[in-house]
Amino acid sequence: MNNFKTFSLYILALFLVSCGYKLGGLETIGENQGKVAVVKISSSQNFKQAFINAGFKIDNNDFTYIISIEGPNYSKETTSVTSNATENEFTITGSILVSLENKDGKILHKNKNFSLSKDHKFSSSSINSSESEENTIKNDIKKYLEIQAINFIRSKI
Repeated sequence: MNNFKTFSLYILALFLVSCGYKLGGLETIGENQGKVAVVKISSSQNFKQAFINAGFKIDNNDFTYIISIEGPNYSKETTSVTSNATENEFTITGSILVSLENKDGKILHKNKNFSLSKDHKFSSSSINSSESEENTIKNDIKKYLEIQAINFIRSKI
């Protein structure tokens, strides 16, 4: 029985390594993973954590760059309606504005806009699942926007 447990753990470890599973952190972001800087970030805590996970060092006193991120802001537009004029499909758009300046206050980039739109099919018969799906879509959009912000900053420093 002990050999079976050892063999099972070995196969599981081999499977995880062979499929490229990475324990912890974000997936690979950008071309140059070693290109980091000490930054001061003015944004939500989620964006700060994404920059930390990407290898940036955050120090509000001794920094090289100031990064400002406004958003994410979401909008929802009706894409289609049913034959009885009820809304049944929406397009959810999330956007952020990213600004970068050096420690002397010189603006390097101002209000670079990133956005992503995704469709959401609404079902009035399962309102809870529709709301949950909408939140999942917003989280997917937010993750995409985090990656875009990190890649943009990496390309400019």
